[in-house]
Amino acid sequence: MRGDRSHRLLITLLALILFAAGIAILLAGADVFGRGFSRRHLVDNPPAHFIGTHGGWFWPVAAVAAAILTVLGLRWLSTVVSIEPGQRRINISPDGTAERTVLDSGALTTAVRAEVGDCPGVDDVDTRLWGSPNAPRLALSVTAEPDADIAALRERLEALALPRIRYALGKPDLPVTLDLTYRGRRSARIG
Repeated sequence: MRGDRSHRLLITLLALILFAAGIAILLAGADVFGRGFSRRHLVDNPPAHFIGTHGGWFWPVAAVAAAILTVLGLRWLSTVVSIEPGQRRINISPDGTAERTVLDSGALTTAVRAEVGDCPGVDDVDTRLWGSPNAPRLALSVTAEPDADIAALRERLEALALPRIRYALGKPDLPVTLDLTYRGRRSARIG
């Protein structure tokens, strides 16, 4: 979930760069940069002369830079598109070896939804469980009622619901990401 924030930031920066380039092109076409600038030929400029003069080394360097940007772009795209598979079973035995007890993740998410959904001020709960069977991770997206006190709801969840969930699993260090939102309002990510 933290990756989503960095992806949004990267996309926003790219959009701002492309927006600025578009505005510069529009201003150049309107002769804001001087009379006759919009009537000049595309290759009649100092960068084109530089490339023409130093083309022997410029184009191979540009090709390598383009290949690196392509690989980085494809890697970034694969992280954005790939979804970490959800965990189907959780090992809740104390040491993870002898006398293994396995819990179905569907049963856990149903119990978590019921536990968190019973808290006053909660409108909707969405759960996601992933990680390994011995080291699961839980993400809770809680939508609060419009008149709910979000700080009090967070304290109630952290003081009552989350410790019960961790105790039931026998995992006091279970990582839980809590995302609290109001319906129709912007989220306040906690955790």
